[in-house]
Amino acid sequence: MNILFVCSGNSKVFTISPFIKSQGDSLESLGNDVDIYLVVGNGIVGYIKNIPKIISMIKISKYDIIHAHYSLCGFLVWLTIIINNLKYIFKESNKINIPLVVSLMGSDIITSKIMLIIISFFSKYIWSATIVKSHRMKNILGDNSVYVIPNGINLNQFNTKDKIYCKNILSYNVTSKIILFGSDPGRPVKNFELAKSSYNMLLEKKHKTLFPKIELITLGYISHNQIPIYLNACDVVLLTSMWEGSPNIIKEAMACNIPIVCTDVGDVKWLLDGLEGCYIVSQDPIEIANKLLMALNFNKKTKGRERIIQLGLDSKSIAREIVKVYEKVIN
Repeated sequence: MNILFVCSGNSKVFTISPFIKSQGDSLESLGNDVDIYLVVGNGIVGYIKNIPKIISMIKISKYDIIHAHYSLCGFLVWLTIIINNLKYIFKESNKINIPLVVSLMGSDIITSKIMLIIISFFSKYIWSATIVKSHRMKNILGDNSVYVIPNGINLNQFNTKDKIYCKNILSYNVTSKIILFGSDPGRPVKNFELAKSSYNMLLEKKHKTLFPKIELITLGYISHNQIPIYLNACDVVLLTSMWEGSPNIIKEAMACNIPIVCTDVGDVKWLLDGLEGCYIVSQDPIEIANKLLMALNFNKKTKGRERIIQLGLDSKSIAREIVKVYEKVIN
């Protein structure tokens, strides 16, 4: 199958989202060909300037499917096809008749009511198929026809490593207990203030432990290739988000068998329910501090990796689910 990915190329941190690139790699591992077009430009005008390049790319290669990531790229590809096919009516262009699949992320759902209505309309009536990351997103979108397919995890990349070795690489104190805040603290939706409050409350309880030092480390913007080192160097991953689609850092921590404390966002109940050493919490800093203490005292590997495999969330299994969607809309 010949596939065109269309996604944003505006990130200051990476050229393409690591999860989109990983998805493309997984699809190629199944024998598909994946080309990627990165949309560069801000605002409506900046996006529209990409239309001639996308049309040219489509005409050069005979794609079976176009897969846009995020709603804005879905709108852009739809508009591109409309403009090209208007030219076809006047015999100025060849017609484009390629199915369009759109993946929505958590940020697509956290939006204004008007924008959510527009996205829902396109999902139901315009795009060939829509993929969301969790059932919670599906319910908010209000479209029963969407496919729930979380991002997959590369189990070769995310696996267990020696903790001391990883701490030494990052120059961490090997005797300290490390809490890893699994996101960029500068993003308001990640609610780092709650994480800090919980951490400070935990330090007040430190006299109940034998730990010489407990540190709170933020993940921030680092190379995706380094994240397995950070995960394996820590003793617990903390996520205090107000909203998530299907948090990738939680699945990555599970793949490395790291204890987790996470607010009830996205699909974490489905991921973590009953998993020893992993705790789902409210937005209460006292509860979070208590669960952090429990996670630190757990002091061993979880069975998160086993759960990831059971749920079929490895990258290759997810790629197979996406191919099934492609095949349905093509047929």
